Parts: sequence; structure tokens; C-alpha cells
Amino acid sequence: MSRRPRARRPPVRVRGLSVWLIALLVALVATIQIRSQAEVERSLVGVDTTSLAFLIDDLHSANDALASQKADLISLRATLQSGQSGAADQVLTDEAQRLRAIDGLIPVQGPGIVMEVDARGLTALDLQDALNNFMAARAEAIDVNDHRVVTGVAVEQDGGNVTIGGAVVSPPWTISVIGDPVKLAEVADLMTQQLLADRRVRAAGYRTENDIVISSVISEKPFVYAIPS
Repeated sequence: MSRRPRARRPPVRVRGLSVWLIALLVALVATIQIRSQAEVERSLVGVDTTSLAFLIDDLHSANDALASQKADLISLRATLQSGQSGAADQVLTDEAQRLRAIDGLIPVQGPGIVMEVDARGLTALDLQDALNNFMAARAEAIDVNDHRVVTGVAVEQDGGNVTIGGAVVSPPWTISVIGDPVKLAEVADLMTQQLLADRRVRAAGYRTENDIVISSVISEKPFVYAIPS
């Protein structure tokens, strides 16, 4: 009766080398994690509690937005896979309208806030800061003195004037913002307190509205370099 050959064990030297490599990888991962944590802690040194709260809130908002987008995409895929007559056409039409609204090509309406600032001497940088704060609060549409503001529209200083897309916006500024009224109101309240502490500001305030209409639009620019192939 033949004897079954025994499975050959790896040499002790090979096993020792494997253990050493695993230990090295574990140590490397631990070092990277510790350094990353240290970098994060260093970046937060000197950050006040209010700014830190905003950072955490922005992170939660971003996660919520990603979850919402995932749910929308899953629903969209289900609609397209259903094979129902006209389903794809309707989805494409809705998406085209949404993109046109984002680009400021069509009027929009919805809930949000209206902020009014009466000041002399505020600059384009001051206005840009305000717009950035609203965008960080997930604003979906913004208008300043009947001038639509979207990504790519320049807010610039022209001498003593502030311009939006080349058009002068003289004070007082009326900033209409469509989005989540609660989040926008939180940002507007903090901005109002800061503005009222500025000697250049005569008056500042905001109100929440259930139905804001933004009629201003941006003229669609023709393609110059992109030619259909």
C-alpha cells in the first residue's frame, strides 16, 4: 500500500520572510494613518468652534446630497429600464430643463430667502464672499439686483463699482436665493450680524419666502471652438 506523500511545508526562512513582510505592511499602514490624523489635527489648529461647526455641517450636507443623488440615479435607471413608451424622452427632457436652470438659462421659482444690504464702500470681494456662503449652503439659484449669478459669471471690481457679468450692480443689494430655507436662513443670519458690525453698512436684513421668483436669465453663448464631429 502506497503512502501518501506529505505536503511540503515552506522552509522556515520563507515563513519568516512572509511574517516580516506582513508586519512591515501593518506598520506602514499604521504610520500612514497616524501621519494623516496628525495632518488633520494640524490643519484644525486655530480654527474657531463656529468654523469647525460649519465644516462638520458641510460634511453632513455633502453626505446627504450624495445619498440623495444616488437615490435619484437609481430611480432614473429604473425608469429607463422599464421600457415604458416615452419614459426615456421624458427623463431626457427633465434633465435638460434641470441643466438649463443650473446654467441660468431659464427663470426659476421656489422657496428661499431674500437678503437686502444697504451699504456704501462694499467691494466685489464682499459680494463674492456672500455669494460663496450661499452656494456653500446649497443654493440652487441666486439673483442680485435682477442679475443672475451662476458658476462662471464674474463678480468684479470696476473702479468704485461692483459688476456682475460686466453689468454694474449699485447698492443697495437685493440678493434673492432659492434653496433650503432653513440652511439659507442660518447663513443669512450670521452674515447679517457680521454686516451690521461693519461701519460701511447702513442696514442689513433678510426674510424667508415660500415662493421666490427669479426671472433674470443669462444669454446662451454659442460654441466657438467645439464643433460637432
